[in-house]
Amino acid sequence: MNIKVSHVKTIKSYVKTLRSFALGDTRYYALEGTDYTGFHNARRRLVEGGIADFSFESVETPDRTLFKVVRTK
Repeated sequence: MNIKVSHVKTIKSYVKTLRSFALGDTRYYALEGTDYTGFHNARRRLVEGGIADFSFESVETPDRTLFKVVRTK
């Protein structure tokens, strides 16, 4: 009998992630796949809704590039 194991797929919620930031919070992310676009789209939704605003910046470390996110509003 040949059994194929399935994997549970999770959906990343960028809006929920950004909403979890307190004003002034700074976090760093190692981006994978479409994370960059997901964060930018989520920020646009939150800004247009008047909920919050964030600054984004790439930060170079000796071994990789990280994505810095700061809640500014």
